[in-house]
Order: sequence, then C-alpha cells, then structure tokens
Amino acid sequence: MADFSPARRVRALPPNFWGAMDREIAHLRAEPGPPVIDVSKGNPDLPTPEHIVSAMQRAVADPVNHRYPSSIGRPAVRRAIAKRYRDDHRVEIDPDAQVAIFHGSHEAIMASVIALADPGTNVVLPDPGYPLYLSAADLAEASVVSLPLDAPSFQPRFETLEAVSDASVLVLNYPNNPTGALATPQTMKRALAFARRAGAAFVHDFAYSSLGFDGRRPLSALAFDPGLDVTVELQTLSKTYSMAGWRFGFAAGNASIIDAMARYQAHAFSTMFGATQVAATAALDGDQSAAAELVGIYRRRRDLVVAGLRAAGWEVFEPEGTFFVWVRVPGGADAADFARRLREEQRVAVAPGDGFGERGRGFFRVGLVHDDATLAELVERLAAFGAVRASARG
Repeated sequence: MADFSPARRVRALPPNFWGAMDREIAHLRAEPGPPVIDVSKGNPDLPTPEHIVSAMQRAVADPVNHRYPSSIGRPAVRRAIAKRYRDDHRVEIDPDAQVAIFHGSHEAIMASVIALADPGTNVVLPDPGYPLYLSAADLAEASVVSLPLDAPSFQPRFETLEAVSDASVLVLNYPNNPTGALATPQTMKRALAFARRAGAAFVHDFAYSSLGFDGRRPLSALAFDPGLDVTVELQTLSKTYSMAGWRFGFAAGNASIIDAMARYQAHAFSTMFGATQVAATAALDGDQSAAAELVGIYRRRRDLVVAGLRAAGWEVFEPEGTFFVWVRVPGGADAADFARRLREEQRVAVAPGDGFGERGRGFFRVGLVHDDATLAELVERLAAFGAVRASARG
C-alpha cells in the first residue's frame, strides 16, 4: 500500500490541541479510579432551550428542508441576525449584504483569515489566543505578528505594533478565551485605529457575546465602527443558546469582507441544512430569557470555583465573561507537565496555557461546563493537589 505524505501546508500545521488532549483523557477514563473531571474544553453541558429544539423537530419533518438550500442562508435567519444586532448593540446591519452564515464560528474564523490574507502578508493575532487563529494563518501562509495580552487586564499592548506598517488582518477575541477578560472601549478604539493605519480588516471573534458578568454587557466591535468601514464580527450560537453540537455560526460587518468570506465558503463548504437555519432563527428571533438565565448559571459557577481556588491558595484571574477561569500555575512550573501530573494524580483534565500561545505558558484554563457538585469536587481535588505539592516542596 502506498504511503502518501501530506502537502507542505498540512505538514506545517501543529497537532490539533484538542484532539491530542481528547485521546489522553479517553485513555485515562479507561483506567480504574474515580470519575475523570474534564474541564479542559468549552463544551456546554446545559441543554438547548426547548423552543429551539421544538422548532428544529418541526422543520426536520418539513419536506422543503430535505432539499439543498441556498448557500447564502435563508432571508429569515439573516434578518434575525440583523435584529439581534439592532436590539442588543444598536447596530444596523443589512441582512442581504452584510451577513454570512457558517457551520459554526470555527469555519468563520478560517474563512476570515484565508479569504483576506495572501502568503507573506501580516496577520496580527492575540497571545494568548484561541489555537485556531494560528492554524488559519498557517494555512494562508501568512506572517504572524503576535499581539501580547498581559495580566491582569489582558488588554492588547498595541504599542508593540508601532513598527507594523501594513497587515491583512487583525484578530481580537472578547470576551476573551482563555482569560475571561472583557474588552474596554479603549481597546476597541485602538484596534480600529491600528486597522485603519495598517490597511487591515479588524476581525472580532465574538463567540461569547452574551456572557458578561456582574451587569457588564460585552462590547460589539461593530458598535465602534458604525460605518462598518473595516470590521467584521464572528458569532456562534454554541455558547449563547447551548447549541454547540448544532454547528451554526455567522459573520456580520463590512460588505466587502463578507463577500470575500462567502466566496471562500462557497468553495470550501457545502450548504447548511434548512432545518438548522429554522432552529437558528427561532433562537435569534425568539424569547431571550433562556439565554439570560445561562449567564446567571455560569456566574454562579464562576463564583464557586474562584472562591474555592483562592481559599486554597491559587492565583486566580476572576473572569468578567465567558465560562472559563484562568489560573496561574504555582511556583512557575511548566503548565503542560503540571496538567499531566494533575490528570495522573487527581484525574482532573485542565487546558495547559501553552496551547494558547507563548504568553499562555505558566497558566491553565478551567471550563465551567459541569454542575455545581462536580465543580465543588474539582475544587477539592485541586486543593488536595496543591497541598501535596506544597508539602513536597517543604
């Protein structure tokens, strides 16, 4: 049997951060011992609201949805996206020219970078940041410029970009994964100033758009660029409506960026199941109380984990949004080795910060995607792990 080698661009990609971790966790679960607590990923545990499920069930039975739909998305779902922007952020979007739908925001991220960045052009990425940003830049064969996000605020240090005179794309992500920080108005203004100066598209990954705590609403980048001159924003229904497995995302913003993304999408992916579009419309255009309730649940979980870990002596950065908690590894230990020992000794899986970039080293991320009892057990295991390590050092 012939042994084929991947193309150079594929060989250059790093191993999938989540895939390798999934294999290790599956192996651990096969071994005898207490249940594994996996807080390494952002996979919501709460069910999709019933009215969305019901809309999907009805749509699946409708023969009109058994045919190929249009690749541009149905007018109803594009209008619903525009409505959410109008109601939530006071931003006017043309549903026909300024919206594109995708099979989740993962595909939208890929489309935004690959459709805009030529080989060798600069793509500015946050560090730490979601690993897919780097993968998209690598596939585009672009030159990556790192934009540091430093503790404790995790706002971009734009002064590091003073020597960057041109770029194809600037990517930011707030509420921020992995740190849980919310963007300040100054961050949005400085991002737009850089994008205009460098001729870059400002791509704002707004995956956690609904998850701001303590009365703070996450800021939409489009609200700071009312003419939609240079900005596109990417969203997903995964977090806002607990629809991670449904795979529905969208982009909204500058019409020329949307057109480039849609052109790439038409070649790289197929059309989206019509029933999924019906369900997405029900989510976006319907009662938003279930989405608001999710914020309260994640806030309660945040408080439980943050208070518990701080009481046990861990340095925790309290998230302002998302459903993640960012924690410093004690004693400056290597995060990947720390995560391995934590899996082996306490059967707890966390995401080592190394997977999020150079400035993620020395940290780990906890996902608040379990019920209160499981998270309380998580805190106990981390406290026990920390106590054992402190005793060993003593």
